[in-house]
Amino acid sequence: MEFFSWKKQSKQLFRDGEGYLNTLEKHLTKPSRFDNTLLFNIAIMSYEKMFAALLAHYETDALHHTPVAMFNEASEYDKGLTDEMKEIAKFIQSFESICSFEDKPYRTPANEELIRIIHGLLLLKQHIAGVINQ
Repeated sequence: MEFFSWKKQSKQLFRDGEGYLNTLEKHLTKPSRFDNTLLFNIAIMSYEKMFAALLAHYETDALHHTPVAMFNEASEYDKGLTDEMKEIAKFIQSFESICSFEDKPYRTPANEELIRIIHGLLLLKQHIAGVINQ
């Protein structure tokens, strides 16, 4: 019987997030057959998996699910997260409405905005990979 391992959990979550990001990365060189709504949802899944991986690396579970809250939670452990990375979290969250008290409507990112999100996720991936593979 195998016991739970934070390290294995972290690496598996990261691989999942990286897999989602691989789909998105292809959109940078060739337009995707998926629409921007689906691509944005894939971006959210990638973001959540990568931050859950980072938190698992520090042997804790993610207590939040919104991009900024996950970023803030992870920044308590990882001092290498930058203001630029926080801006990525804020930008991603600006399209979500599920947890908004302002009743702002859901908005799908335009292609240029989606490309900015993908580049931001690639930056986060590079940082998180470096942390969990130390």
